[in-house]
Amino acid sequence: MPRTQVASIGFTSALPWIIVITCLYFLSFFARSILSPLLVPMEIDFSASHGQAAGLMFFLSIGFGVALALAGVVSSRIRHRWVLSMAMGIIGGSLLMLSRAPGIDQARVAFFLFGIGSGLYLPSGMATLASVVDDRFWGRAIAIHELAPNLAFILAPLVVEVTLGSMDWRGCLKSMCIVCCLGGVLFLKFTRGGNEYGTPPNTKTVPLIIRRPAFWAIMVLLGLAVGLEAGPYSIMPLFLVSEKGMSPFAANHMLSTTRLITPLMALTGGWLADRMRISTILAVTLFGSALSLAGMGLLTGTGLSGAIMLQACMPALMFPAVFKSVTEIFGVREQSLVLSLSMPIAYVFAIGLVPTFLGLCGDQGHFDHGFIAVGLLTLMSIAVLPLLKHPKTIKPKALKDPKRIVA
Repeated sequence: MPRTQVASIGFTSALPWIIVITCLYFLSFFARSILSPLLVPMEIDFSASHGQAAGLMFFLSIGFGVALALAGVVSSRIRHRWVLSMAMGIIGGSLLMLSRAPGIDQARVAFFLFGIGSGLYLPSGMATLASVVDDRFWGRAIAIHELAPNLAFILAPLVVEVTLGSMDWRGCLKSMCIVCCLGGVLFLKFTRGGNEYGTPPNTKTVPLIIRRPAFWAIMVLLGLAVGLEAGPYSIMPLFLVSEKGMSPFAANHMLSTTRLITPLMALTGGWLADRMRISTILAVTLFGSALSLAGMGLLTGTGLSGAIMLQACMPALMFPAVFKSVTEIFGVREQSLVLSLSMPIAYVFAIGLVPTFLGLCGDQGHFDHGFIAVGLLTLMSIAVLPLLKHPKTIKPKALKDPKRIVA
């Protein structure tokens, strides 16, 4: 849909299409979220260590990074809506492969392919969302869109626990394969938006983007946002079962209940992103994340539950602010390219290195040290916030001199 038409559409009119896109995002994220609670039976079935099981997420992140790096090329040749449908098909196929994996090596290949599908989805998903909603309502649209991962985080452990009562983990993955493939077909047939092509990376556009300090700040913040959302979550069942002595049922129950408030936090984050300074929101959420990670390493009982809940809330508040900064600083045609360039490194760190690092700490019996280290890294990242400068921001003293413009 052309931007001139989008600008004339109110938020209420765009809401049905926002919800449809959000539902597809939910499917892709739910498929990834069930992998975390299924790591426990996978680890047993494959006779793997904590490090090997958590390391599967590293292969997922490599596939994610490769796909993100190529997403600009793919979307410049295939319309965004077709990229989304193709991505869901790849996710479904990888789940089928994983369900038939006889050992850890084959599982690594399946996780890599799953990452390919997930990586192709995100830039085109954001571009499709931008094609159906006016910039005035972007914060609210992002807040609704971010309900998808937060609901997936809540429902995935519960659904896994229920389905494991009637089938094994391989059956769970086969069922999810069917749902993902069906979702991709239905999206392509019934939704609107995403008819545009992306901007391909070239010798002109890439240098212009990577020379801007804001690009590097966004890469760091995206990496942290995803890492704080998915990193501790992916390793949490192993942590609670092996180090805290919980049963898998109790661990999945805690993982789900401590995230019940996150959908509200996602909506709150969108509301705040439209009304507060982005740098203030990010500073508060980064500090809260660091504090909660330290609590996860040091506390037990009710204190541990509170720390896990606080840690889950911070990325939900953070995401709308990060994506709002992308839309404010970069143009519409630049945005998918910015995400394609920044997210490969960000996601390798977030869903690859963080869980693997925590898993290796767990092999040494020190999950607590891993959480504290990630918390310190999060606290240090506040230093990048001053780099989030808008283009052509004119200082008050320079208003009379048009040449004094800060890029």
